Order: sequence, then C-alpha cells, then structure tokens
Amino acid sequence: MSTRAVDQPDGSPGAVAGPVGSVGGVVADWLLEFARIAPDRPAVVDEAGTRWTFAELAAAARRLALGLDAAGVRAGDRVAALLADGAPFVALVHATRRLGAVLVPLNRRATAAELGPQLAAAGGRILVCDDTTAVTARAAAAVAAAAAGIGPGGAAGGKADRAAGPPVLGVDEIDRLSARPDHGAPGRLREAVELEAPATIVFTSGTSGRPKGAILSHGNHRASATAWAAFLEPRPSDRWLACLPFYHVAGLAMIDRTARWGVPLVVHRRFEAAAVARALVEDEVSHLSLVATMLRALLEVDGGRPVPATLRAILLGGGPTPAPLVLEAAGRGFPVVPTYGLTETASGVVALPAAEAAFRPGSAGRPLPGVELAIRLESRDARRREARPGEIGEVGEILVRGPIVFVGYDRRPAETTAALAGGWLRTGDLGSIDEAGCLTVVDRRDDLVVSGGENIYPAEIEAVLLAHAAVEDAAVVARPDARWGSVPVAAVVARPGCSIDPAELAAHCRARLAAYKVPVAFQPVAALPRSAGGKLLRREVRAMITDGDDA
Repeated sequence: MSTRAVDQPDGSPGAVAGPVGSVGGVVADWLLEFARIAPDRPAVVDEAGTRWTFAELAAAARRLALGLDAAGVRAGDRVAALLADGAPFVALVHATRRLGAVLVPLNRRATAAELGPQLAAAGGRILVCDDTTAVTARAAAAVAAAAAGIGPGGAAGGKADRAAGPPVLGVDEIDRLSARPDHGAPGRLREAVELEAPATIVFTSGTSGRPKGAILSHGNHRASATAWAAFLEPRPSDRWLACLPFYHVAGLAMIDRTARWGVPLVVHRRFEAAAVARALVEDEVSHLSLVATMLRALLEVDGGRPVPATLRAILLGGGPTPAPLVLEAAGRGFPVVPTYGLTETASGVVALPAAEAAFRPGSAGRPLPGVELAIRLESRDARRREARPGEIGEVGEILVRGPIVFVGYDRRPAETTAALAGGWLRTGDLGSIDEAGCLTVVDRRDDLVVSGGENIYPAEIEAVLLAHAAVEDAAVVARPDARWGSVPVAAVVARPGCSIDPAELAAHCRARLAAYKVPVAFQPVAALPRSAGGKLLRREVRAMITDGDDA
C-alpha cells in the first residue's frame, strides 16, 4: 500500500469503488488507512490543547463508536450533534461513519426553540452535546419531543415522557460507555462505507424559513473531496485551519478533506481575527476557508506583515464575491480563492485560482472538475412558459449537475423533486457565465439575508414578530452593511390601538431567535405592499425601509 499523502483521485488511500458518481460501490475508511500507514502523523490540534495523531484520532473515533453502540445507535440511525468545534467533534464525525449512522450537526448558536423542530424533523436517535451546550441540548430535546409527540429514546409516550425527549448524552459520557461490555459491538464497526448511503443531514432552508434537512451521501462527500483535490493539489506538508463552524457544510468539508488527504486540521472554536493571524504564522497554515466579513477583519489586524510563505489558499465563500475586498487582499499578497457553493452540493461548486482573482475580482470561478454548470432563464416569449438556456453574460438561475449534488431533502419528496427537476439542481440563486466560463453570482435568493456568512430566513423572523401582541403584519428584508455584508431589518404594522416599541420587539426576538437573526431596526409602517393575490412585494418593502428612518 502506498504511503503517499495523495494516492487516490480524491486524495485518500484505499479507494475500492468505480468512478465517482457511479452506482453502488464502497470506499475504505480513510482515517483508518492513515492510522495504519502514518500513525504518528499529526491529525487534529484544537484550542483546548488536544493534539492527536492519526492513530490517536482513530482510537478516539472507535471509542465514541462503541459508546454510541452501547447507547443503542445502529446503522442508519440519526445522531444529532450540538457541540463546540474541537477534536471531539472531529472524532464524532468519524465515529458515526464507523457505525454506518447518519450525522446531523446542529447550529450551536441557535435557541432551543429553533433547534427542537429540526431535531424532531430529523428523527434523531440521540443528541450528543458537551458542557457548553448541555442546557440548550436538553431544552431542544424537550421541544422536539413535544413537537413529535414522542417519549425518551424516540418511543411514543404520555405527557410525562414527552418532557424528556430524545436521549441527550455528553460526548465524554459516550466515551465512557465504550468501556462497558460491548456485546459484540466491534463486529458492527465498519472499515468501509457505501457510497450511496447517507452520511450527513445538514439543515438548510429556502425563503419559506422552514428547516429542511439536506441529505448528503458518502459519495457526495467523496466527489467533493475529489473535485477539490484536483483543484488544490494537496501536499503532505499542508495544514488546514478550521475557523468556520462544523455545523456548516464548509466546516464539515474541512474535516472530510484533511482526513482523506492525511494532513493536519487546526481547529479554532470560533473566528477571532487576531488568533487566526497568529495561527497563519505559528501553525504554518496552508489553507483556510473564510466568509467576506472574516477576510475583512483579518486584513484589518494583519498590520501589513508579510504573508507567510506556507499559506497557499484562502477559500472565500458565503455569498457573492465582493470585488473590492478581493482586490485589496490580492494586492497585499493574500492567495484568495473566490468560490461558490451550497449545502446541497457538499460545499464548493466553482472556484477561481488565486492567480486570477485580481483579474476577475467579481467572479466566483469555473466549475470544479466533475461539476456541470448552467444558467436558466424564463422564455422571452410571454406566451411560452418553458425556460431556456442562458447565453454568455445573461443573468438567470444557477443550475448544477454532478456527483456532488445531494440525495434530496429528508422526508420532503415534493421539494426534492422541485429542486432536482430535469436532472439539475435548481439553486434559486442568480448568476451569469462569462466568455471564460467563469460564474458571477449576482445575488442570493431574493428573500434571503446573508449576514457574515450566515443565512437568515425572513419568514422565520416574521413568524416571531407576528406572535407579538402589538404586531399586525411584518416583513423582513436585507439592508447592506459595511461590516456584515447585509443585516436584517423589519417593517412592522401595528395592531389597532397599539404602538411599535423597537426595544420591546428586539427583546421579544432575542428570546426566540439566535442573536444574528434579530433585526437591527424596526420601522413602523401603515401597511405592507402586497399583490392582488396577497403576495408580499419585498422589493417595495426594501424601498420603503431605504427611504424611511430607522425606528
């Protein structure tokens, strides 16, 4: 067996399948392979002081797999995770794969009221937490139980049972369970995964704000790693820095790539510009992924120091590529790689080499190897309803096809069919392709607010506002913001006899929503613009808020 860091097309050793995207097939557990061929190679370093080699990471993942098995988790079960980013989270990702279970990472910034419906929708067999998330995890499990009408462990129960909800276990507790008599559990651990089997369910949503679980298969993750390996050409000396959360597909992708490529992952619990700037030098980081607000903050604290020679790529995503920021970073020598991707594609779809970024500053790049891209426009002929392909430079809906495209939305066949119509993934995002084959993303979905790389869904906030006794109607839209890219603002119609108190509405929202979702302004309006059919005209709402004064 080869001991090179890059051995297979996806950068992992031991692949035993046909071409990526083929029907069927299995692939060896890449972590186990590197634990055998390079056991002492560094695998994970985190801010808690954990420094694991590949052998130690594989051992930690095995213990968690045995602990999950002792807790009753079996192949195909969903394991929800509400954890801080760190080595235990990385081990849990690999543990679920060893069991054939499906990982459901949950947003640790969300409230229990937000997490409960997602946990119920996913049908989590167990919820894994840590000391920092235990209180929220237990509250979310109770909300999930009430929503689903289930008792402890997923069994139907009475009112007393419903308060308990799905089992909530700390990651350390699961580790200790591995010491119990295993009752044949090692025989249930796997050394290979089926490419078509679900690997993760990552929550995303359209403009309705209703959470949807995007099912990503092991084949999707492998295809993504394959595409990125062809683009980035990983080296044994590479070191990735993870400062995007692991509950995002971009964060999960870093766990996947580094394990497949046999290189270390340096994990920061959260993004702090000064800490990242130090890590680039002290940890000899070669790659990291950032959103625009993070890159801007990094440039502000950098102080004009020379860019470390070890830094090979800063993958920039999370929204349309901001041309001035790319130009500034490239001008200062930072190897910025603009990208565009989605949860439904297991991360990236297109990327632009850093050497071209300064010459195409508004572009997100060309399709990654194995990915097809198209632009879809409505017919110019109003009498014809069918769409037509876009020509060079025309703006239309971005379509994606290839083995990176997800399986579908969990338990939502109609929405899956709509999203995958005609064999293409309909992203709902708008863009154009130039003569060089590069994609420019014009905007996200019209209703979506992308703030600091976080997707904020107006309908979710509107539902919270409408629950307030003083609110008759509400609309939330994006307002440009120099720091965050955009922020949510609300236009609010008061009930007869009531008045709008912005401070009270803000407190009402903070009690029910993650902090980044709370509108920064609440503007009282007499009425909201709607079509004859009652559809909210958000374009006109944006104009109202732009022209008016913030409350």
